[in-house]
Amino acid sequence: MNASLTIEKLIEHLQRFAPDTPCLGHFWIADDLEDVAPELTPEEVVATLALSDNTLDAENSLSWYFLRHCADTVLARRLLK
Repeated sequence: MNASLTIEKLIEHLQRFAPDTPCLGHFWIADDLEDVAPELTPEEVVATLALSDNTLDAENSLSWYFLRHCADTVLARRLLK
């Protein structure tokens, strides 16, 4: 579901299913990154969420550690500019 980076897109995606469809979900929102990496700019928050979505491996889990790793990757790009 890499294209769904907003609540609106997530809702659109979920509306394709019957309300009683069993599921399991865990999602993070931009505000959660304030706890993980408060030094991120709003643009870097979006980039971190996108990187997390694009590189998530279910074997490794979507965890605080994983989000911090993605934030560090995005922050390292500052040095390359």
